[in-house]
Amino acid sequence: MKNFNLFIVFYFVATFISSGQDLPQEMWHPGIVVLDSQDTLRGNIQYDFESNLVQFSGDKNRVRTFTSQNVLFFRFNCQYFNRPRTVYSIPYDLKGRMKVPVFFEILEEGYITFMTREYVVIDNNRFGNPMYRPSRSFGGREILTYDYFLLTNDGVIHKYSEKKKDLYSFFGVYKEQVEEFVKDRRLKTTKQGDLVTIMKYYNGLVSGRK
Repeated sequence: MKNFNLFIVFYFVATFISSGQDLPQEMWHPGIVVLDSQDTLRGNIQYDFESNLVQFSGDKNRVRTFTSQNVLFFRFNCQYFNRPRTVYSIPYDLKGRMKVPVFFEILEEGYITFMTREYVVIDNNRFGNPMYRPSRSFGGREILTYDYFLLTNDGVIHKYSEKKKDLYSFFGVYKEQVEEFVKDRRLKTTKQGDLVTIMKYYNGLVSGRK
């Protein structure tokens, strides 16, 4: 009973401390929003990939909300990851219906553009993930995760299955070179940073051939 009580105290203390740690989509970031009217807004922004919304706060602290249909792109200095990020609004059949503009973060731009969409899931089984916080439901964790996409030169967006063989199928005559590069560098085709490195290498091969 004593151990159980200690567990309960520890859990709620840990939850109280961690719950104050905002996830990146809950934070305000300095940046710009470029609207479809070509107007550029400079100030602080907050984004949401799941609802395809971006909020903007300017000098007068008045908050304005825009959908992906009103925005060409936005760029900001992410306060969570401490790096610049660029997000474009691109038509895509996200729910298997008609194509509508949705937000994609551009991770690597080239012959094949590597993109991602960020979202949060509730998971009770993942431990040691630095990009999580306890959820509002008892025992659950809010984990920051990503879907990855490849925009090929013909304008088609392909959702990446995170399977190595599917990724290599995009590389054509450069497949063996990319495979050797991945092997030598011990890169993982499920890790975001490694995927960016792989796509940079591939795009470099293509541009070098032209």
